[in-house]
Amino acid sequence: MAKRTSIPRPRNGGTWTEARYWSQLRSFMRRGFMYWKPAQDALRRASRPYVGPDKRRKREFQCAECGKWFPRNAVHIDHINAAASLRCEADIVPFLRRLTEEDTYQFQVLCKAHNYAKAQADKKARDTLV
Repeated sequence: MAKRTSIPRPRNGGTWTEARYWSQLRSFMRRGFMYWKPAQDALRRASRPYVGPDKRRKREFQCAECGKWFPRNAVHIDHINAAASLRCEADIVPFLRRLTEEDTYQFQVLCKAHNYAKAQADKKARDTLV
């Protein structure tokens, strides 16, 4: 049996690893800027009134990748240029600059499947650079 090494937990009173700490900050910042106006403008640009049997649905949104129309809960607002990683203090300013992009055309609407695929491709490309 392989010997198990202990991962250092220097954050939050010795309960969080560095990775968990930066992940928490990244998540907090993304949630905090969820309603960023340029991103919401991109969402509005990709929408149209819904005409169909579901009376509760008011709008539908077009995926920039496949061109199909989806309900709001099936699409994500995506940064065309990824917001980058947040793994250390030096990453904070570049991350915030990308996260709070002012140009509405730096955002696009993607269905969940295409957003996931793009995120995985971005992650793979970023990991090969490191």
